[in-house]
Formats: sequence, structure tokens, C-alpha cells
Amino acid sequence: MNATLLLAMALLAQAPNQKSPTPAEPLRLTGCVSAKQEAGDYTFTNTADGSRYRLTGKDIKKYAGLKVEVVESTSKGFSIKGGLYPSPNVAAQAGALDPVQSAIATQPGSGATAGTGPDLPEFRAGRVRTVQGECK
Repeated sequence: MNATLLLAMALLAQAPNQKSPTPAEPLRLTGCVSAKQEAGDYTFTNTADGSRYRLTGKDIKKYAGLKVEVVESTSKGFSIKGGLYPSPNVAAQAGALDPVQSAIATQPGSGATAGTGPDLPEFRAGRVRTVQGECK
């Protein structure tokens, strides 16, 4: 039994030290901030692929209409997003709506809830800096 214990200790001593995984690098995007707010938020258009985001973060207003590099926020703050489900408008109409149209209207991105088109994914900017180039 002592031999088994010694063998186990020898194997543990030879095992490489396990390092904790390195944190992922924050996402960096280059693109243009909208010149004006749309529905209370600024939009960001990525120049690499044309994808659009709802840009949030501190002092975004001063970058309106400029080409910037944004780095995602790595803070691990707690936030709750959402609202009433179904929306108060749909709930108030009770049975007056077609059930299929009601179900479509309550889905995120349907455009029916906001009336402005599909919801954009949020990009929370931790750092923003201007870069060379112009926005169209």
C-alpha cells in the first residue's frame, strides 16, 4: 500500500502546473459612429463587414459622425435588461389581436415592438479613440 501512495505522489509531482486560462482579448472594431442619435442611441457601423450595433458607453456623443476604434468594455457589472412581456400595448389589447400577429410582435428584432426596424445588438464601448478616415 505504501508503494501505491509513493507512486501517486510521484505522478502528482511530475504533472505540469495548471495555469488559469488567460482572459480573452477585448473585441476591437473600427468604423463610424452615427452623426445623430437614433431612438435615443448612437449606432456604430463596422467598416470591415458593414455590421451595425447600438453603441453605448461613456461620452459617445463627442464621437458622433467620426471614424473611431472602439474597444469593448470588459467590466463585469451587473445589469438587467428587458421589460414587460408581452409589451404593455399587446397586453392592453387582450383578445383583440390575432394570436399569430401578437406572437410575432413580441419577438425581439421583429420591428413591431419599436416600430423602427430590427433591434440592433448592443456594443458597450470601454475605450474609444478617433482614427484617420472619413465617414459617409
